[in-house]
Amino acid sequence: MKLDEILRRRIDRHHLGSTKAGDVVAAARRVGGLHAQVASSALASATLRLGTEPDLEAALYRQKSLVRTWAARGTLHLLPAADLPLWVAAMSTRTRETTGSWLKFHGVTAEQMRDIIAALPDLLGATPLTREELAGAIIEATGHEDLRGPLIQGFGAILKPLAFRGLLCSGPPRGRHVTFVAPRAWLGDWEPVPAEDAIDQLVLHHLDAYGPADAAEFARWFDLKPPLAKKSFARLADRLRPVGDEGFLPIDAPDAGGGDTVLLLPAFDPYVVGSLRRLETVSSGPKSAVSRPQGWISPTLVVNGRIEGVWELADGHPVVTPFAPLSAATRRALPEGSVIR
Repeated sequence: MKLDEILRRRIDRHHLGSTKAGDVVAAARRVGGLHAQVASSALASATLRLGTEPDLEAALYRQKSLVRTWAARGTLHLLPAADLPLWVAAMSTRTRETTGSWLKFHGVTAEQMRDIIAALPDLLGATPLTREELAGAIIEATGHEDLRGPLIQGFGAILKPLAFRGLLCSGPPRGRHVTFVAPRAWLGDWEPVPAEDAIDQLVLHHLDAYGPADAAEFARWFDLKPPLAKKSFARLADRLRPVGDEGFLPIDAPDAGGGDTVLLLPAFDPYVVGSLRRLETVSSGPKSAVSRPQGWISPTLVVNGRIEGVWELADGHPVVTPFAPLSAATRRALPEGSVIR
């Protein structure tokens, strides 16, 4: 497959072409979760894949068909609730919170982390607790008063290992405060999934949407130990087919993509996040314009799957900064009122 064919295929598999997802759960499943660090970006990413704006609050907190939790690469995502057992099984293989460097950086000890993990099932259920309430309950149960600072830290570093184990996910917001619930109490209990089976299923899902890719690329995207990714690709050998030097696709995955597309993708869109390792081929501009300091991923102009510029809103209109002069057809395809720098 040529690069143009690969990129068009990815656009199509991401429901960014003419074929849209049936609902927001299907959209989230196809792309391995909607990146939810920025709520408005998650909504925009979902809307592009559906063709209409979904009610994310209803899906998350009334229907409970989606769940918000730390997932791929330890970042917040909206996942299909039915898929959470798979993600928990695969994420439970992460053990960085047991390493001295991680503990020292986040100001906790191995004993404190063990105590938090042991105490949490008795403290958190289906009743939402704010970050401060959860911190207070953990401190009271463990006696570790010096945990307050790490526990209420905004990025939730100490809470992520709990989410990876399926002990914690987001509950409905209380005003401007985030809350947390226990997934098994909030969504309903589930039977444990063998880690190898879970990883294999997630690999197949990833390759369908982001492929062709190899084990190293999946390990980076998911934040999986590389040896576990290599073993999964080996187990799946008879279910994968090589695509030149690009990696693998599921044996039954379609090759073809759709027609021409001109898209303004929001910040942190899964299509772009999944392309970061290949920006030198997927983007016609500098990597620094797309992947910015402190983990910020810019809103991008994507033409037929290739990142051709970045954009921002100004006075309600998209202001596009292309990496090179745009064709007349691309200019015409931009949303009405767009400004090109």
